[in-house]
Amino acid sequence: MKHYHHRDEGHMSSRLALFAITVLLLAGCGKPAPREYQGYIEAENVYLASPYGGNLVALERVRGTRVQKGERIFELDSNPESIVVREREAALAEARRTLQDLQKPRRAPEVAAIEAQIRQVDADLALAKLRVKRQQELFTAKATDKDTLDAAVTRLDEQQHLRDRFVANLELAKLGSREDQIRAQEAAVLRAEENLAAAQWNLSQKTVTAPASGVIFDTYYRPGEYVEAQQPVASLLVPEYVYVEFFVPVSELATLHPGSAITFDCDSCKPANEAIVSYVSPEAEFVPPLVYSRENYEKLVYRIRARPKNPENFRPGQPILVHVS
Repeated sequence: MKHYHHRDEGHMSSRLALFAITVLLLAGCGKPAPREYQGYIEAENVYLASPYGGNLVALERVRGTRVQKGERIFELDSNPESIVVREREAALAEARRTLQDLQKPRRAPEVAAIEAQIRQVDADLALAKLRVKRQQELFTAKATDKDTLDAAVTRLDEQQHLRDRFVANLELAKLGSREDQIRAQEAAVLRAEENLAAAQWNLSQKTVTAPASGVIFDTYYRPGEYVEAQQPVASLLVPEYVYVEFFVPVSELATLHPGSAITFDCDSCKPANEAIVSYVSPEAEFVPPLVYSRENYEKLVYRIRARPKNPENFRPGQPILVHVS
């Protein structure tokens, strides 16, 4: 009995020691150390292409070249777009000339011709009046018939109407074209301007410039090669599109969400680089092949992306170690 009591005391001592160790461990867990995850620098390149095809006549920048926003990157053969521009420039010039002609009085020779017509019809009108007077006298004296008098009167009316028409033409010639003709030609000029603007835009698409400052990541054609429409000729690495990518287990999701701050380290860079989480995958994935660990095999993880605060200091493919606190 005494022997068993001794053994119970031994068990009690072991339990107390284990409890003490547990308490110490729990106390040490009050401020857990930051978790570390392998990751890498990634980027979404901007692919530079023209909506139109053509021979590549100039490639201004090569791989690795730093460029500024607006700098020319490449140029395709300008035909047939340049031909269309010249044709529409000529059409616009012709439409504007027509409008100017309609807006100003007719030329002096045209006005002079109408005035000569009026002088001629005035002479004919005077003669017609004399004939009517003569026929009236003869008709009163019963020396002619009614039909001859009526014919003379009709001739007088015709000459008067002809004079009225020439006078109206002269007034119109001095004033310019009719208002509705001018409005119609103004609309034609506007259409010609719009057609030219569209052709100039099409031509401008044959020359592609950098949409933002960055580094030429790669080029895919050489001068002289034919480039299909919408096919990238070069890709641009823009700092704003550089991000950190890493994977965490489901247990880490409670502490990571868009806006969370993380830090990361890499070779040849200063420690504790800061980044802000911008994306958390909505579904789980298998552990990526970059993590060579049998323990992680077939485990599910979540993809996390974060934007570094100094993206220009990093390059895609750099391995990093992410710290999550």
